[in-house]
Order: sequence, then structure tokens, then C-alpha cells
Amino acid sequence: MKKKEKPVTRNNKLSTPNLKPLLAVLKAGKTFCFTGHQGPDADVIGSQLALRSLVKWVNPQAKISICNAGPVPSQLMYLKGIENVQNVTKVPGEFDVLVVFECSGADRTGNIIDFKRQVKTVVNLDHHLHNPNFGHINFVEPSTSSTSELVFKIFRAAKKPINKDEAISLYTGLVADTGWFRYGNTNTQTHQIASELLSAGVDVADLSERFYLSRSEAAVRLLAYTLEQMKLYFDNRLACLKVPIEIFKKLNAKGDDVEDIVNHGLLMESVQVSLLLKERGDGIVKVSLRSKGELDINLVARAFGGGGHRNASGCEFKGSLDEAEKQIVAELEKIF
Repeated sequence: MKKKEKPVTRNNKLSTPNLKPLLAVLKAGKTFCFTGHQGPDADVIGSQLALRSLVKWVNPQAKISICNAGPVPSQLMYLKGIENVQNVTKVPGEFDVLVVFECSGADRTGNIIDFKRQVKTVVNLDHHLHNPNFGHINFVEPSTSSTSELVFKIFRAAKKPINKDEAISLYTGLVADTGWFRYGNTNTQTHQIASELLSAGVDVADLSERFYLSRSEAAVRLLAYTLEQMKLYFDNRLACLKVPIEIFKKLNAKGDDVEDIVNHGLLMESVQVSLLLKERGDGIVKVSLRSKGELDINLVARAFGGGGHRNASGCEFKGSLDEAEKQIVAELEKIF
């Protein structure tokens, strides 16, 4: 007779961090700057727009600038307030509060603002491992799937009801960072928050069409090229995808046209790690890593000065595309 298994007990309550100091800063500041990592993604921009709306609610007179080093991805143009997001190389002026989204320090923002000279208070929002807590106020939760979840908790702490536009921004960031709930960072909390956002009016079918089914011709042709040229290593356990700068230019592609290509390397059953190398054209190769199961690719990214999560990480490599492939593949061999 089979032994009866004990039921698994799970904590279904959302974590409730002490956000009173953070809320006090959001209520008291007169001038704000929001910035995120270079090449801002859906989680950065979605959480920035939602937090902007919250600050305007608790502090109606606040002046808020959203400045990132990189353009808004084209598939995010449906977000309410997207016209307020600027692509800059340097942020002018001084601010009472700087809110930094998904960064491990000033260098991850592209050094577009001086944390010490241009701002009085730095608020650090991040969900990645190894964040050095560089802010005066740090809201960092590595167990959380996305920055959008962190911003949701700020809404809850402020007791602000989430409207439809705010919910769409947060849901966009959440599903982007969890691969629509497919990645290992998805947990009970993620689905609880998603449920509340749906209740606020998110139309999943419409959002899915706008976000995932609105890629450019260049993006689709770039995907076709990289898959055709894909290399396999270590008994087909590693897929290596490369985007040379000449192909990128030939297809008239944009930065966000590379988004999600790295995940296609994991479609093969045997592949455990997908590596995407994108040549930037300035002697730098952008590296994206994704893995299945327990393989910790964050270790590999950190070896080259990057970081992220166990199953999703990235870094930058100084050198040619071929040199990047050789050295990173050699580093990946250590974890197989």
C-alpha cells in the first residue's frame, strides 16, 4: 500500500515590507527623476509609469522626469503616459529624489545622472540578486519576479486603488519578466498580484496581441537569421545565437527587435542554456543568457561583470563577436 503523501503547505500572503520611509520620501519630494537600466525593457518602463501615477496621487505638485539611456521598445507604445518617457544621454538639473529601477549602480543606468551631485535622496528598487543597496532607501527583493511587483506593493502600502491604466503598466512588466508566467521566478505571489491586476481591468487577450504579436518585419527576419546560424555545443545542451552588426544594419533593425530571441534557443528539448551575442558596433558585445532547471547562469554573467537571476542573466563583453563566443562558451563549460 502506498504511503499517503503529506499536503504541501504554502504561505499565500503577500510579503509586507516596511515602506513608510519610502512613502514619506515620495510624499515630501518636489522634484523627481526616474531612471532604469540601459536599454529599458517592459518591466522598467511599466513600473516607472505606474509609480509616476502613484506619486502624482500622493503628491499632486510633484514634478517628475522619466529619463532612460535608450528608446522605448516599439511594442510598448500602447502604455498610457508613454510620451513622458525620455531617451537621454545625460540628465540635466538637480532633483530632490532619484528613483532607480532595476540597477546595481550608476553604471547600469549608463551614467546618465550623478547620484551624488544631482540628487538629495536615492531610492533603489530592484529584484535581482547581488544588489549592493546603494540607495538611501533600498527596496530590494530577490524573491520577487519583477520591479512591477515591487511597485504594486508600494501601491498597497499607500492604500491607492489601482486603476486600469496603472494595472496595464504593471501587468505588462510582470508578464514580460516572467515570460508570461513561464520562468522560474514565477511564484504564488506573482499570480496573486496578477489576479488583482486583472480585477482592475486588464484585458489579457488585447494586451497579448499588442505586446507579443506586434513585432516588426526586421524583428522576425532577425529571428530567422539567428536560428538558421545557431550553433550547438556540449552534446546539444548549449545553443549559441549571434547577431553580427552588419546583419543588424542590413535588416534596418532596432534595439528592441532583438528582444526574446535568446528564449528561442531553449525550445529544443536537449538545450539547457541559450546564449545570445549581439554585436553593438562599438567594440562591445551584449550578452544574454537563459537556462532551464538548476543551471545557474548568473555565475557566468558575474564572471564577466554582469548579473541577474539563476535562469536569466546578462553582461557586456569587450571584444569581437568571435572572442565573446569563445570565452563565454569556455566559462559555460564549467557549469555543465
